[in-house]
Amino acid sequence: MASSGRSGSSSSFNSSRGVPPSYTQHSSPVNSTFTPVSAVSGQTVESSAPQTPLGPLDLGPPGFHATIKLYERTPNETTVYLGPWELVSNGTEPRRVVWQCSYAGEVLEHFLPSDSPDELFPYTLHANHRRFGDPREMELYLTFLEPHRIRYTTVDGVVHDEFIEVKYEFTTVEGSIQLQSDIRQRDLVDWFDVDVVWSDAHRRTDAYGSVRGLGTIQRMKLWRDRHSTFHYLTFYANHRRRWREYLINDFERDPRSRDDRHRRLQLDARGGRRGSGSDNSSQGGQNRDRRFSASSIFRPRLVSSFTGASSSSAAASQSVLDIRYLSIQFSRNNQMQPGSEDFRRFMDQWNIAHDSDGAFAVPYPMNLVELPSPQVNGIPELASAQVNGVGDFALPDASDARSPDEDTP
Repeated sequence: MASSGRSGSSSSFNSSRGVPPSYTQHSSPVNSTFTPVSAVSGQTVESSAPQTPLGPLDLGPPGFHATIKLYERTPNETTVYLGPWELVSNGTEPRRVVWQCSYAGEVLEHFLPSDSPDELFPYTLHANHRRFGDPREMELYLTFLEPHRIRYTTVDGVVHDEFIEVKYEFTTVEGSIQLQSDIRQRDLVDWFDVDVVWSDAHRRTDAYGSVRGLGTIQRMKLWRDRHSTFHYLTFYANHRRRWREYLINDFERDPRSRDDRHRRLQLDARGGRRGSGSDNSSQGGQNRDRRFSASSIFRPRLVSSFTGASSSSAAASQSVLDIRYLSIQFSRNNQMQPGSEDFRRFMDQWNIAHDSDGAFAVPYPMNLVELPSPQVNGIPELASAQVNGVGDFALPDASDARSPDEDTP
């Protein structure tokens, strides 16, 4: 059954973001090249022909939500102005984001590499990349660390259909948050800039004393699953070149060690356990993944329906960590208001999320299967587009409706 999601309210046109590249700006004589008086002819001819007014702009929706560059750093570089988006998912084509562009007949399709939302990780930079700006504005620049397929279609046909490094530049932070949440099917609760993240398996410093750990100078994000309401922490382990995702309920609520002065804390795994998690970066973990046993051969695979929760949400209750603890040192940013630093915000959100996840005594159902609904009153089940989580159901026309008396001769 096809399902899709559409962006929220449209933003007003922001003239400071620039105009579409197809329009030429008027050049003032003040900025033109200076011509000596001696080179000007004594006879001046003025045109008496009437000036043709410019035609109205065909911008489609009011303003735009984001921009993307195609053929970047080439002579054919093009900036596409993107309006509302719709998340489309069906069985015939890959899951994709369909953007309505600023001109009539233009559509940009962003094909996602995986149909599983929990395997997609939008990436934004640490606030240190713009030291004197608002840390929130880093969410305006959204990218992905692996090439994605982009297809751009106009009234003349397909203009672009290649795998590129997708880089969105949003006009509002709220628009960026909404797209990230729609792609992952998890609401982005908050983000925190960290200096270094390390664990017992990946020490803070290497043999030469250099700070490495799992990742350094990264932005950690807190998500809430839309189906199971569980909370997750994600960050990019740049020294391992892979993403890390942890279920908050797998850690103890109270940090074992907390240093407010240095903005540092340590999260201990529940029961001090250490299992063979799905993401083992050490060589020993990879060797354990290659081992097979008789029980693993006959163990049934857990498959969740696409109408239910994501695969990680369904397995949340059986998640096993591959570390004993996770230590985080948060960044200091002078642009943040007092009381809203990343360290303090993390502790507040951590307590709220941990209490919320621990309130459910019954784990999330594993093999969730949703049966198709039967036809009600002769009306077949229709695929509806979701706008901010609200379904729009198409009703049959009045001419198609028949009363029981009309069927009898």
